[in-house]
Amino acid sequence: MNLKLFCFALIALPGVLHAQQTQDSTEKSWTGFVEADYYFIPADEIHPTITASVDHKALHLEARYNYEDFNTASFHVGYSWQKDGDFSVTATATGGIAVGLSNGILPGFECSADYSKLSFYSENEYMFAFNGKENNFFYSWTQLSASIFKNVSVGVSAETLKLYKTKFDVQKGVYAEYAAGKFLFDVYYFNPFSQYNYVVGSVAFNF
Repeated sequence: MNLKLFCFALIALPGVLHAQQTQDSTEKSWTGFVEADYYFIPADEIHPTITASVDHKALHLEARYNYEDFNTASFHVGYSWQKDGDFSVTATATGGIAVGLSNGILPGFECSADYSKLSFYSENEYMFAFNGKENNFFYSWTQLSASIFKNVSVGVSAETLKLYKTKFDVQKGVYAEYAAGKFLFDVYYFNPFSQYNYVVGSVAFNF
């Protein structure tokens, strides 16, 4: 898949959705985000990962590039359940497909919870690879954070991924987040105090 074309589609997505909202004001608005993550891996090149997600009522749609593997795109559809209040929870069951360097079916589950100044988020999926069960893989990204200032949060994170293999089954680290309007800026530091340490920088736009 052409990376420039994929990136253009993600950038254009908010405008398309805004036009749809304008045409049909009786419907509840769509919400979502576009996010770019950059893996700064020692003695290696920078690896970008791009994600776009939109939600409308219980419908959840998501697309990713370079997440499951290099030069691999994935597309997901899901159903969300949400509970609002002092303790808010959102849970989403998803199903998807990956095409590119890795190919397979992707059942998954995402959830988030917020209480007071604490926030929890986790996304998990399992790839059933088309080219043999030895290429099956479990992907996971989980983080827990606390808001320490109005626009600043800090927390811990853990992930499993194909992009960078180490002696650890789970890559664990710390991170900080700064919110500026509709933008979120994150910096993650995984496997600190080890030879397998690496940094992930992230910028997201919410709409």
